[in-house]
Amino acid sequence: MNHLYSNMKILQLRSQLCLDPLSKCLQLILTVCIVCCFLSINKLVAGEPEKKKQKNSQLIVRDVNVFLVSAHGKKLNDAALFRSTTPGYMLSRRLSADSSEGSMPAPLGLITFEGPAVKDIDVLIEFPAGRFLSHWPTARIQSKRIYWRSQNLLKHADPSMNLAEQHWLHHLQNSERLFVKGLDKTERFILYDVELNHVPRIVLSQSKDGMFQIQNSQAVPLQHVTIFQPSVEKEGWKLASIEQIPGVKKEKKNPDIKSNKAVKPKVVDPLSEENLKTKAKEKKANQLAAIGGQLRALGALPALAKPKAKSSDKSKAKAPVTKNVPAIKVPYSENTSLPQENILSVWEKKLKELGLGKPEITHVLNILKQHAFRKDQATIVYCMDEGYLDKIMPIEITPFPDVVRRVAIVIMLDVDPALQKRIDQLIVQLGDTNWEQREAAQKKLEEYGKAAQNQLQKAIKNKDLEIVFRAEQILSKLK
Repeated sequence: MNHLYSNMKILQLRSQLCLDPLSKCLQLILTVCIVCCFLSINKLVAGEPEKKKQKNSQLIVRDVNVFLVSAHGKKLNDAALFRSTTPGYMLSRRLSADSSEGSMPAPLGLITFEGPAVKDIDVLIEFPAGRFLSHWPTARIQSKRIYWRSQNLLKHADPSMNLAEQHWLHHLQNSERLFVKGLDKTERFILYDVELNHVPRIVLSQSKDGMFQIQNSQAVPLQHVTIFQPSVEKEGWKLASIEQIPGVKKEKKNPDIKSNKAVKPKVVDPLSEENLKTKAKEKKANQLAAIGGQLRALGALPALAKPKAKSSDKSKAKAPVTKNVPAIKVPYSENTSLPQENILSVWEKKLKELGLGKPEITHVLNILKQHAFRKDQATIVYCMDEGYLDKIMPIEITPFPDVVRRVAIVIMLDVDPALQKRIDQLIVQLGDTNWEQREAAQKKLEEYGKAAQNQLQKAIKNKDLEIVFRAEQILSKLK
C-alpha cells in the first residue's frame, strides 16, 4: 500500500513538472500578444496626428469653374447670358443685376488655397481666345491674362469684402481656407469672370423610345454627363446620366504624293484663229459696255441692278456637324421625377471624387441650383475635359503647389429639341389681343436670346404688324 502511494506521489510531481513549463510558455505568449497589441494601438493613435500633419503640410490649390453656354452661342459665360451679382466695388463689364437678384449666385471662377502659410506666391491665368470681365482681389491685367503677383497666404486675417450673411459669397469667407493677401486687399479666395470663345458642337435629340441621345461633334469627350428634364406630370426633374460621351477623332489625311514630273505650260499661239476671235469678242464687248454707260449717264437707259452682296452675318453660329457622328443614348437614372436636392446630391458625390472640398462643392451646387434647373427646357450638365480646359485657359502658380485640382462644369442651355416649338408658339403670342400676353411672350423670347434668333428673323415678314414690331425690338437687343 505504501509502495502504491509513493508511486502516485511520484506521478503527481512529474505531471506538475511537465505542466509548469507549459503554463509558463503560455503566459509568455499571452504577455507578448498583449504588448504587441498595446504598441500597435499606440502607433495608430500617434499616426493619426502625423497623417493630419502631413496633409496640412501640403499646399492644395483648387481652381473651380462653372460655365454657361447656349447651344446657339459661341462663347462660354457670354456677357448676355447673365448679369453681375457681385458687390459694386468688384467692378465688372457685365450689366449689374437688379436689387431683387443681388443674392443669386453667378458662375464665376474660384481659386482657393489649403495648407500651410506661404509667402510671395504668383497666380497667372491666361485666356488666348477670350476676355476678362471682372476679378477679385485686385490684379494686373495684361493682354489676355490676369496676374496676381506676390500674394501672401495667411492663416488669419480680416477680409476686405464686407458681405451680408445672405450673400452667396458669404460662405466662402467663413470657410477653412487660407487668406490671400495682396498689396491692399485680403480675401479667402480669388474670383475671376472670363468670357471664352467656344462653339458647342453638341446636339440633343430623342429616340423613338423617348430616351435622350447626344451627338458630340467635338474632339474632346464629355465627362459625367447629366440631363435635367423638367417633369410634366408633377413637380421635380427627371435625371438622365452617362459617365462619358467620346469625342470625334480627327482622321489624319495622308499627304498627297506630288509627282516629280514638271508640268509643261500650255503654249498658245497669239496669231491663231481661235485667239484672234476671242480678242475681237472682248473688244466688241468693251465698246458696247462703254456706249451703254454713256447712255445711262444721259438717262436714255435704266441703271443696272446691283448684285446682291453675300450675307456676312457673323452672329449666326454654325450648326454642329452631326454627319457620321454616333448618337449615344443617355438612360434615365430613375423612372420617376426627383426633387432638386436628390439630383444635387448626385453631383455632390461626383465633386468629392474630383477632389473638391466643402467650400468649393457648395459654390458649384449653388450655381447649379440657380442656372441648371429650368422649368421650360431640359439642360445638359457635364464636366469639361481637363486637357481642353488647360488649352483654352491655362493657369500657372509659382512656386508650384503640391496638389492642383482643376474642375470645370458646363451648363448647356437652349439644347432641348422641344424648345423650337415653344419659340414658335411665343412668336404667335406676340400678336395676341391681350397686352399682358404679348408682353410676357416678348420677355420670354428676350430670355431665349440667340436660340430664337432664326425664328424672329422669319417673323419680321409676318403679316401681323404687332408681331413684326416686337420681333424687331427683340432682334435689336440681340445685336
